[in-house]
Amino acid sequence: MERKSIAIEDTWDLSRIYANKQEFYTDLEKAKDLLSSLLQQKDSFLENDDQFLKFHQDETMLSRYIQKLHCFAHLHCDVEPNNQEYQTMYAAILSFYDQVTSSLDFYTVMMIENSDKVAQYLEDEKLEDYRYSLQEVLRQKKHVLSQELETIVSKTSSISDISSQVFDALRLDYDPVHVDGKEKVLNSATLTEFLKNKDPKVRKEAYHNFFKEYKKFENVYAATLSGVMKKDAFYADVKNFEGPLEASLFDDNVPTSLFFKILEKANVQYRPLFHRYNALKKKILNLDTMYNYDLNIPLVQYQTKKYTIDECFDIILDVVQIFGEDYVNIIKKAREERWIDYYPHAGKRIGAYSSGCYDTNPYILMNFIGDYNSLSTMIHELGHSAHSYLSCHHQSPVNCDYRIFVAEVASTVNETLLINYMLDHASSEKEKAYFLYELLENCVGLIFRQPMYADFEHILHTWAKEGKPMSSQMITDLYYTKNAEYYGPEITMDEYVGYSCYYIPHFYYNYYVYKYTLGMTVALAIVSRLLNGDEKQKEAYLNFLKSGGSKDPVDLLKDALVNPLEDQLYDDAFHYFETILNEFEKIILDMSSTL
Repeated sequence: MERKSIAIEDTWDLSRIYANKQEFYTDLEKAKDLLSSLLQQKDSFLENDDQFLKFHQDETMLSRYIQKLHCFAHLHCDVEPNNQEYQTMYAAILSFYDQVTSSLDFYTVMMIENSDKVAQYLEDEKLEDYRYSLQEVLRQKKHVLSQELETIVSKTSSISDISSQVFDALRLDYDPVHVDGKEKVLNSATLTEFLKNKDPKVRKEAYHNFFKEYKKFENVYAATLSGVMKKDAFYADVKNFEGPLEASLFDDNVPTSLFFKILEKANVQYRPLFHRYNALKKKILNLDTMYNYDLNIPLVQYQTKKYTIDECFDIILDVVQIFGEDYVNIIKKAREERWIDYYPHAGKRIGAYSSGCYDTNPYILMNFIGDYNSLSTMIHELGHSAHSYLSCHHQSPVNCDYRIFVAEVASTVNETLLINYMLDHASSEKEKAYFLYELLENCVGLIFRQPMYADFEHILHTWAKEGKPMSSQMITDLYYTKNAEYYGPEITMDEYVGYSCYYIPHFYYNYYVYKYTLGMTVALAIVSRLLNGDEKQKEAYLNFLKSGGSKDPVDLLKDALVNPLEDQLYDDAFHYFETILNEFEKIILDMSSTL
């Protein structure tokens, strides 16, 4: 499909950002003027509270211009990558952003060096909007070096990113998979489908053909993975952190106890639930030996209906009625004001996302094909966009951006509410079993598998911190052992399991994966309370969506009545998973002979 053949109402309306390229370049010039003004204020912005306020007002306005310009350019490029006009705009804003970053590198050091004076300024009521964000700057005091050393450290980034760049650049070729006597192409996109195949020979061949390539290059991957762990340990040490974990948690002001609580709950206390689920899979599939590459075989064969865009919106509007009229109207606005670019076409970026800023709508890119996954993706991304919309309409530009730490809560709440809606409206036991299975698989991926990844990554970071050499055998043996522990005695590990760690990009993101677990855990707890009619939870959750980035993420979650530092949150979430598992087990065993 070509973009020009898609109805205009099914594409996003970016003219609401800039009507033409002249408006774009006019704002770019205004941004450049603001940068010049900020540089002129370098030696005076700390002299008194008025100049201090003026500097930060200008800096905020500059940030707004940059975000708006970037949003316009990248959204256009993601749907029209061959349009040189938009590519030029995108290159222009990226180049300018680099200029801004390097030009204002004096800021943090000067703020820290004058922290007493800054703290005094922040007592002034006129700086109230800036208080939280600037206190966050001052919180870095222990970890900010001298200007000279900060400059040197910043110059190491081009070297320190080499491991990640090599990982991203590596492209492997895989032997084909034989299905019904025909050779089929194997790649990262087709692997999952092969692993769902009923033929065990197909599953085994696909798994082996894929991961034997990682074994072939195991020393390269071991070098890149250990390299990124050593990089994280190096920066943590240079910046006076106890270790990579503490450094990674610092920006969100998260205590290490939260990280270890997630591991303890998923990896120890509630791991038997995961083992029970895997044992149920083995029983339903009637396998004498169930290998790890058999885990993707669908337990329920059910073809969901196809949905039009309007049908999706009808369902979504029903689902979000639970949040009240204001939230419903935001979803309607997304359709009416054309926030969403729906259909796939030649050259369009794959996947889906929500993207916007204070001065734009929260736009959504999709690749809609009308299946249940499209519906689920739509309500997921609308969760992000509604969160952004409410944050921007209830917070100042300084405090509207929420952290990645809490970003997945709103989307996962919506997605989980949708599955519960589908369960309530299921017309048969088979359909109900299908959606229970979908919910279980979503939970397993986030509240069990991600903590396994986090545990593995933490051990690698600890090795790096201790200066322990990391060979491929050490890494792959560790990953094999972790998988065997997590999946339980009913699942037999294939010989290539250890090498599958080299396929996962998240290990290059420095303690990122535990945030997925937190998002799902919070969402499950919130949804279970909402479905029980907890009005206090609903009000607290909506206030959370309106709070943006006005507080530390942990404090925002506490305000939403889901304290991530307490056992109750995790206990509620895992008990909800157990309830779903009990219901699924009863239905699936009753009807297993017909599936």
